[in-house]
Amino acid sequence: MRLYNDNRLFQERDSTLIENKWSKFYGGDVFTPDFDENKSVYEAFREAAFKYADRTALEFGKRKFTYKELLDHIDRYAAVLAANEVRPGSRVMISCRRMPHQIIAFYALNKIGASVCFVMRNARPDVYQKLGFALKASHMIFTVEVFDRYKEMFRHTPIRMIILAKSTDYSLQSDLLNPNMWDLRMHEKFEPESIQGPYGPQVVMWKDLYREDLPDVSFPMDPDEPAVYFTSGVAAGNVNYVKISSRALNAQAKLSAFTMGNDPKRVFSFIRMDFSYGLCFALHTTLLNGHTYLINTQKELEFSGHDINFYKPDIIIGYPQMITSLIDSKMIRGKALRGIKAIFSCGNIMTGLDYHRIRAFFNNYGLSPRIIRLYGITETCSVAMFIPDEELRPSVLGIPMPGVDIKIVNPDLDAEVTHGQTGVVAIHTPSPMLGYIEADDDTSTVVRKIKGRTWILTGDLGYEGEDGVFFYSGTRRRVFDRGGMHVYPQFIEDTIRNIIGVSNCCAVPLERDGEIRIKVAVMPEQEYLFNNDKLNELKDNIENTCRMELVEPMCPDEYVFMAYLPTEKYGRVDYEQIQKTFEEEDNEQEDS
Repeated sequence: MRLYNDNRLFQERDSTLIENKWSKFYGGDVFTPDFDENKSVYEAFREAAFKYADRTALEFGKRKFTYKELLDHIDRYAAVLAANEVRPGSRVMISCRRMPHQIIAFYALNKIGASVCFVMRNARPDVYQKLGFALKASHMIFTVEVFDRYKEMFRHTPIRMIILAKSTDYSLQSDLLNPNMWDLRMHEKFEPESIQGPYGPQVVMWKDLYREDLPDVSFPMDPDEPAVYFTSGVAAGNVNYVKISSRALNAQAKLSAFTMGNDPKRVFSFIRMDFSYGLCFALHTTLLNGHTYLINTQKELEFSGHDINFYKPDIIIGYPQMITSLIDSKMIRGKALRGIKAIFSCGNIMTGLDYHRIRAFFNNYGLSPRIIRLYGITETCSVAMFIPDEELRPSVLGIPMPGVDIKIVNPDLDAEVTHGQTGVVAIHTPSPMLGYIEADDDTSTVVRKIKGRTWILTGDLGYEGEDGVFFYSGTRRRVFDRGGMHVYPQFIEDTIRNIIGVSNCCAVPLERDGEIRIKVAVMPEQEYLFNNDKLNELKDNIENTCRMELVEPMCPDEYVFMAYLPTEKYGRVDYEQIQKTFEEEDNEQEDS
């Protein structure tokens, strides 16, 4: 098993790379970059900027920043922010389209001892308000084209200054020929005077603040202080704000380098920086290891392929649904297609069907890029596991990255379960979260000390196979009791998905009069949709397969064919919406 590495062997000086039972999957060599993670995020980037000074760090359309130039912009804007009352300990919210501003501000704020909370662009007003008060945020860097929609709301937050970012702050005139950059500019046409209200936060333009005559300011943040905050509802089951330290970010960049290596690559990420994979893995790992980060200029959740054709990246990073949508669009031109050396799938488990579809797409062109499937959660600072290339079994989670340890535990006992039994996936990583803001109970639920080591309980259920590979069984939130046994919908869904003619499915419990029924929404393949004979045959096949392969309490009571399954953002099936729909239908039938 070889990822991108550079023939550097396991090093005895690094205790995280001691041989373990998973070493056979890593191959003979493991690349570990030679940098000290025990620094602030800014200091770690500064070290990389000196090391790779003349390499290209960022590309935004046709505008390119070398590492030396990017460091200069960061240093200057750190002085600008300090001159505008950003102090050590300040918390700044960032919510804007993907532009250089986010990257420059993140490292600049860290340099002067301030932390950052990335907020999903176009979030509901109450999300901004809740976050603003939870963080006691003093400043916000906001996207200019939607400011009018939110400006009244910002008057009711602790934010004192809003800095509006425009693509023209950094793009070149020649970028007008780029349709994505043109779209950015077309949404930014207004006069700054028109948005300054008589009260509330001061509103200023990013470019207008910029000055070169300010003295250098530096208050390096302690590596164990919160450097960045992300929203997460994964491990604890509640929506929380996760605190990530500089040490964790740097440790993530160090262990994730195992997948990328150190020869320069052009990295394109579909994942925004308000998600941990977008910042911790895609951006910070890229920059600390001397690669080029290509800024995605496409509209949110659109997969036109234009940026792929324009940038011609070596590596593409995205959620499984993003990658398959890109492939399905068939808009990547041959030259760009041939340049893709690896595809990183993360944030959700890629199904075997999607893996084979992507592989078949490239095989049709005589190409075979690596498809690297990753697993991790925000609480582990993104990546913790990967799936070996040759592993194609259903519901596989993978094996730990070098330096990470995985156990299956009983959270009620803080102890490992018997090998092969199902329990909660627990991760010991050099990049754990510090905890949640204002949610101590949830922090103690997720962060556990087991035998003197800190573990993150992911909330995902799984088990370890005989060969040391881990498998996914569902989430704790979806497990229910029926007939005296725990039922894992994932087992039911895996059984049905493996049947020829089934594209996807979702099993949900429905309760009535104290009894549990299991109803399954099945999305058949396209050729079955308008053929009743084939649908009836498929239904019989599903029922017979479930009776043979599932124990009685797990056998579904009802199957419903649906042309499509509702999904959450980035392709996860929205099982809560499906359950709600089924419950409403049951209530209507009962009323009638």
